[in-house]
Amino acid sequence: MEGRCEIYAVQRLIQRYDYYGAVEILDLLNWQDTGVYRLILSCKRSLNFNFAAAKKLTELVPDEEFQSCDGLIRFRDELPLLKEGKPYEIFNELADNIIIQLEREAYTDFLGRIFQIRELLYKYAVIQFKLRQEFSLRNNIYQKRTFEHRFKIRHGLMNGMKEILRNAGGKWRKIVNVLSGKQMNELMDIRHKTIVAHGIETVTYQDISRVYDSPEHVLKDLYQVFEWLNIPIREHKYKALNKELVAKVLDLGKR
Repeated sequence: MEGRCEIYAVQRLIQRYDYYGAVEILDLLNWQDTGVYRLILSCKRSLNFNFAAAKKLTELVPDEEFQSCDGLIRFRDELPLLKEGKPYEIFNELADNIIIQLEREAYTDFLGRIFQIRELLYKYAVIQFKLRQEFSLRNNIYQKRTFEHRFKIRHGLMNGMKEILRNAGGKWRKIVNVLSGKQMNELMDIRHKTIVAHGIETVTYQDISRVYDSPEHVLKDLYQVFEWLNIPIREHKYKALNKELVAKVLDLGKR
């Protein structure tokens, strides 16, 4: 049986989505050739949006490791779609990442992810309204210059996107009201003062709650935008995945 303290530490790190820390301890235990090691390392790569590397690692894991593990199967099967930049999968991955930052109480990173998904949702909304087409989020159309040229935006990307959607009315205007409403704008002002933008300030739960009810409410509003854009909302992938990883670590640790 491996050291009980080390196994317990790995368990707790996985539950906190700290796959980097879990891998470091497993390195000390010489678990590098095990399937669970490769799966945890794959999770680490996936959280950093390195889906190609994450996919390669799952391909090294025997099929029997996935048996009766719905969370692991889903994780493995979504990686090719994430690698391709499929919108539904990427947006849900970003939402998962936001939840993870929230549970870690990493509020500065939380705001950084909100800023990232906000701009991407704006671009996706404009493309859906104007072109009624589905593009990979890796497609060149999402690049700033290409996007501005395609949609004849002349006076700033964000202002141009807001103008297009406001003029469209209906749900498109509602999207602007959420993504650029008073609460979201104040939230972005806080973000701009942090290390992920132009300043050195930190962010607390109370800072966010002063302008936006609560961090959880920000996520609720983003999911509302998902619904307006017909983006299916799925359950948090990593929570189910972590339970299965912990079970595998505990089982292997007993041998």
